[in-house]
Amino acid sequence: MLSTFWDNLWNSSENILHHKLKNNPYYPFTIRQPHVYELNYMNHNLAIGIFLGSIQLSGIFIFIFLLGAWLIVTSVGRRSLIIDLIEDMYEFYIYRYLMHKGPLGEIYIRLKSQKTGQGVLYYRLILNGPHIEVLNLTGIRLTINSEKLEKMGLRLAAKLNLNYFDFTDISLRHVIRHWVVMKV
Repeated sequence: MLSTFWDNLWNSSENILHHKLKNNPYYPFTIRQPHVYELNYMNHNLAIGIFLGSIQLSGIFIFIFLLGAWLIVTSVGRRSLIIDLIEDMYEFYIYRYLMHKGPLGEIYIRLKSQKTGQGVLYYRLILNGPHIEVLNLTGIRLTINSEKLEKMGLRLAAKLNLNYFDFTDISLRHVIRHWVVMKV
C-alpha cells in the first residue's frame, strides 16, 4: 500500500497505468471466469463524507454534518461492475444488489481532457456509462501525454470489447464495437 502511494506521488499517471496494464492486461478488471470480467471499487464520496463529518465535530455547521452523513451512508456499499463477453452484457451491483443490467454498448472507455487557465490540456482515462458512476482509470493525477493514454485506452477497450471515445465529440479515433439500439 505504501509503495503504491509513493508510486502515485512520484510517477506520472500514464506510467502508473502502463505498469498496471503490463501486470494485468484487463486492469482494473479481474477475470472472474473465461470471458467474464469483474471490477470492484468504492465510491469516492465516502472520503468526502468522512471529511465533512469530521469538520462538524469541531462545531461548525449541522448542515455539513448531515451532508457528510448522507455521503457516507450512500457510499458505503462496494460497487461491482461485471462484464460478460459471452452474453455481451454488463451488470452493475452496489453491495450485492443488482442495480442495472444492460448491453455492453452502454458502457465505454473515454479519453477526457481538461483545460487549465494557461490553455494547457491535461488528460485522463475514464470508464463510464448511463447507469454506473464515472470511474477514473488513471487515478487522481492528470497528464499531458494524450498519445500514451490513447494507446492504453484503445488496448483496454479492445481486450474488454468496449467502445472507445476520444476526448473530442467528433473524432476519427472513436472505436465503436457496439451500437446501442434506443427503445422508443
